[in-house]
Amino acid sequence: MNYTETFEEFAARSTVTDLALYAGAAIILWILFKEKFPFMQKGLGDIVNKVKTFFVKQPTNVAAEKPTIVGTTNKTKEDLFFDLVSSWKNTRDLAKKSHCEAAVRVADQMFPYLSPSGCNEG
Repeated sequence: MNYTETFEEFAARSTVTDLALYAGAAIILWILFKEKFPFMQKGLGDIVNKVKTFFVKQPTNVAAEKPTIVGTTNKTKEDLFFDLVSSWKNTRDLAKKSHCEAAVRVADQMFPYLSPSGCNEG
């Protein structure tokens, strides 16, 4: 290595491998010493945020878009009721598996005639 050469001479013979090596060393040093340089972290964070806002597409007018309902447009009342009962049953079963009797009681109160204990009452 020639310590007396100029920067132009050094840069003229630098290759992609050299640049990748320097970048890797810089990343390793950054990871090791980033807690010691909070002012650099804030400055780089601000730069990264500015770059993100430049490349991220700005949201369009959401109010102008027509909302779409997925999956419920062609369902009948019976299908919706079945989905409701299935959801209740899944919630009740999960509460039972977790041994939370209070949650089971609350689930039974939501639909008293659908629960197994509701059939005995009336």
